[in-house]
Amino acid sequence: MKIALMQTDIIWNDPSANIARCTALAEEAVGGGAQLLVFPEMFPCGFSKPTGDLAHVCYELGSHFLSHIAQTHNVCTIGSLPQPESTTQAYNTALVCSPDGRTEGYRKIHLFSYGDESTNYSMGTATLTTSLQGLRCSVFICYDLRFPLPFSALAEKTDLYVVVANWPTSRREHWLTLLRARAIENQAYVAGVNRAGADPLLTYSGDSVLFGPDGTQLTQLSSDERVIFGDVEASCVTEWRAAFPALRDRRPEIYKMIGAAS
Repeated sequence: MKIALMQTDIIWNDPSANIARCTALAEEAVGGGAQLLVFPEMFPCGFSKPTGDLAHVCYELGSHFLSHIAQTHNVCTIGSLPQPESTTQAYNTALVCSPDGRTEGYRKIHLFSYGDESTNYSMGTATLTTSLQGLRCSVFICYDLRFPLPFSALAEKTDLYVVVANWPTSRREHWLTLLRARAIENQAYVAGVNRAGADPLLTYSGDSVLFGPDGTQLTQLSSDERVIFGDVEASCVTEWRAAFPALRDRRPEIYKMIGAAS
């Protein structure tokens, strides 16, 4: 499967403008043969954490865009956007849209309290692993990357982890190190899709990247708004796990005992 990492700049709280620029990049990605298009965290608005009317507009425009691109171009799409829960609360939700009209959602389970995300956003309570044209894909959002246990729990049924983010330049080495670590320790592809540009609070270095199941970096890093293509094959995951069977040596029963003892 050819995937497109859609490294977009995001205009603060301007969903119409952001959808317009995402549409142009989507056309480029489809023209380049991509079968899976992945957009950054909060691609309609940036990490402004909207609630109320703005969250509704972002969700309606963003979800329609992801679904329309998927069905019109016979591709799969993934992107995070604010999903209203009430007038004052919302979820940071990644939608996964398929060509047949199917839509699945993953609500971010680790909220970024350091950035006040937990003030008006609610935590998700479940992970999401889905099949995209035969590829087993597990989806996470930004801060989730710092917590390895959910990745490990899903390893046996995952070929590709997708992590969408608004990860700032000041912590870019954390981003790249943790993405590679998740690939190595779980012997699966990891696609990290970050935004570019700047918002009123932070700057972003982009660094969207695809790592292979052995930790090899498969795409070049860049800081500008662009489409980055990469190839993912489920057979490569199977072959690497058979050649270097580290997952078989895990001791989950011991890990549970450690957790219980603490």
